[in-house]
Amino acid sequence: MKTKLKLSVACGIAALLVGLNVQAEEKIFSIGGDLELDLTAKNESGDVASSTSYYNGGRVKLSAVGELKGDNYFVKGVAQPLVPFKGNSLGYDDVYLQFGRSEWDVQIGRFEGFDLFPAGKDTVAEHGGDPSLVTNARGVKVYGANDARGRKDNVIHAAAHLKPNDAMNFELGVMGAKNTGDYEKFAAIRPAMTYNAGIATIRAGVESVRQTNAAAGSAAQSHTGFGLGAGVAVGGGSLNVSIAKKNVSKGESATYTDTTSAAVNFTQGPWGVGYLTSTQNAFDGGSDPKLNTFYAAYTVPLFGSKDASVTFAASTSKATNVGADDADHKVNAFRTRFNYSF
Repeated sequence: MKTKLKLSVACGIAALLVGLNVQAEEKIFSIGGDLELDLTAKNESGDVASSTSYYNGGRVKLSAVGELKGDNYFVKGVAQPLVPFKGNSLGYDDVYLQFGRSEWDVQIGRFEGFDLFPAGKDTVAEHGGDPSLVTNARGVKVYGANDARGRKDNVIHAAAHLKPNDAMNFELGVMGAKNTGDYEKFAAIRPAMTYNAGIATIRAGVESVRQTNAAAGSAAQSHTGFGLGAGVAVGGGSLNVSIAKKNVSKGESATYTDTTSAAVNFTQGPWGVGYLTSTQNAFDGGSDPKLNTFYAAYTVPLFGSKDASVTFAASTSKATNVGADDADHKVNAFRTRFNYSF
């Protein structure tokens, strides 16, 4: 009799819970991180006096992730502080809140959007033609359709993601700031998508940015840009090809002008190689600055461990028409990077 009564009560409670649509929730918390220690040698020549420098860098990244999972919904919080090997200023990688369902989600905070210009194994890729280094400050930069991708200080960043099926992913990112330490005004929008077509993944996106820096006398700047590329699984590795173009509509200057960049790289297991080229319109009527950079890297596990490794990497870069009298600027670099994930 008692057994029948207990069974009846249990069935009644279960039916009540189902009727009230009570859902089971799972809370997950994890903490980990990784360490990167860089030892770098760099040589510059051409427009500047030939010089060789040796320096170290890197950081320890801690990663704390908390997630609540329910019946086709989730809420996640991520914090990733960075402790540098040089200096005493604590930095941050990702710090954000994300919530949604399997078909859609919203992300708010500090994070990066879709990568439209992947560089592959670019452990070191020191480019020639940095405007801060050449004598007439013309220089040349690389554009990867990432000015509104994210991880900007003092800027609000939010993105909505839509996944209608297993192959297609959409992202709409927006950023904004007003009267902060870095910007008087900043507004940006960046729609992007990826499509997985079997052995190939297609990437495409555009961005529009309007900004006025906080420094006194800063002029308003605005530009639009796009990125287009594909990743292909070939030869047991991954081949990436990308192109990006920035069109400046306001604020043309030595460091803010039309730019076209392209990249191709291949990564297979422990090694990778890459090539990148970029051309800017000369803002002063001279010859258009251009750079070409080649880089390569190879990773070896430490003591056979999958969590600890050392990577040997090198890059060589030449920028033309960037210095006084259209002089060249060359940079060669070698880097040893120790990595430990915990």
